[in-house]
Amino acid sequence: MKNYVIIPTYSEAENLRELLKLLKKFNVIIVDDYSGDGTKEVCDRFVNVRLMTRKNERGLASAVMDGILSIKDRNAKVVVMDADFQHDPKKLPEFFKKLDEFDFICGYREKSKMSGYRKLMSKTAKMLARILIPETKVIDDPMSGYFGFKLNSVNLSKVEPEGYKIMLDILTNLKPNARIGSVRYEFNRRKFGDSKLGSRVILNFLHQSIRLNHHRLITFMLVGISGVFVNEAVAFILHGHTQLYIVFVLSAETSIITNFILNHVFTFKRRTKFTKSFPRYNLIALTGLVINVLVAVYLSFFIYYLVANLVGILTAFVFNYSLSEVFAWNKD
Repeated sequence: MKNYVIIPTYSEAENLRELLKLLKKFNVIIVDDYSGDGTKEVCDRFVNVRLMTRKNERGLASAVMDGILSIKDRNAKVVVMDADFQHDPKKLPEFFKKLDEFDFICGYREKSKMSGYRKLMSKTAKMLARILIPETKVIDDPMSGYFGFKLNSVNLSKVEPEGYKIMLDILTNLKPNARIGSVRYEFNRRKFGDSKLGSRVILNFLHQSIRLNHHRLITFMLVGISGVFVNEAVAFILHGHTQLYIVFVLSAETSIITNFILNHVFTFKRRTKFTKSFPRYNLIALTGLVINVLVAVYLSFFIYYLVANLVGILTAFVFNYSLSEVFAWNKD
């Protein structure tokens, strides 16, 4: 069983000159997006380095996937890292050692030298990943790009490389009962060159998260919209036949029940038993309603009431979906 280090690059020759000196004990695969900066000349100096140059394709995730698919030994152990020294190369032996025991290892950024902006972006993305992709709850740092896995522990045919967070695709396509561990490391500043974080990276991540979420968020939102019409219809039918507060209670509860049925069947596809998820969802929805009203009333003292109401609706929606994903329809 061989150990492979895959490093996707674009204009990283300066970093590679120093990094590759530290990786002589490993089989290194550099997947370069036709940088033209001397990357080939640098790689040619090392007998343990294999360079794959892509002329008509761009992107970190697809580069990593090309490197993975080039490995013939299906029993190999693989670690993916960046070339810019933000991922500490001294941690590689620990990654490979832990892969003797585990099937997947996530690098955890215990200490970080990121800027305040990068930290904010990272924390926001981490929170979003936790909400949209339940599989990330088993790892410490879903935004880490430093990770390792056993090649035969991943359903590679199901991986759809997109954007910059290929680890999320690998994680969500691990075979059943895969053992997951972690390695802590200090996240350093980039040594040479500029960061590639930009609006395109952010949009790719959002699209990837929705895809790995299997569009449950969108379905949940559409179900919520349908619930508004059910609520209004029931209120219209019952109006004049009983006390108004009873009308509101019955119309709200009816919309909660119809929303639950639709979410149970279409959004979460009967992920848990009806008897388990219904009382949980009912509690979540009623709590969300209270949150909606409280946020709207509070903000109405400071901003236009319709805007305040919209913020209340959005706050309740985030609450309802988050708790539905991790509590109402939680497999565990």
